Amino acid sequence: MMPVLDEQRVVLSDVSWEGYLQIEQILGEGRTVRLKYCDNELEIMSPSRRHEHLKSNIGCMIELYCRREKIFFQTEGSATLRREGKRGGEPDESYIFTKGSTEAELVIEAALTSGGIDKLAFYRPLAVPEVWIWQEDSLSVWIYENGDYDLAKSSQLLPGLDLRLVEKYADHPYTSEALDRFEAEIEG
Repeated sequence: MMPVLDEQRVVLSDVSWEGYLQIEQILGEGRTVRLKYCDNELEIMSPSRRHEHLKSNIGCMIELYCRREKIFFQTEGSATLRREGKRGGEPDESYIFTKGSTEAELVIEAALTSGGIDKLAFYRPLAVPEVWIWQEDSLSVWIYENGDYDLAKSSQLLPGLDLRLVEKYADHPYTSEALDRFEAEIEG
């Protein structure tokens, strides 16, 4: 396990949609902070090294699994998701599994600190089919159905992926070793 380094997070209240867009423009595309706009609140978060490590390890395992199983996927990283006037922000990682689609189907969030904008409240109006949240050293998978998210035991998009293995190796300090061990276990 990597040492815990606190993320820096601030939430501003009473921010208009136009204010969010102005801040996003001022900070530019190459920024190192992530923004989330939800219900007139703007969260500005500077991810820690551990945060980036966790979301990347989880993403690498998804990609390795999809390649082995010959499942089409498109990485979208932290590309901004938005619904005009309602929501805007960057997931930690995102994926598309349907050719020709431009909408994120799976997002990963590493929530190492408390507070800030509620992840599921943010994604609900965006109707992202799956939200994976790493929090308190465990992975939870949330499936969007009937206008809300339900906690699930497995992924609907990747039903054969053993989430316990993803959880087991998400915080491994060395990505290449984590992937080697993950792959050896999925091979049986």
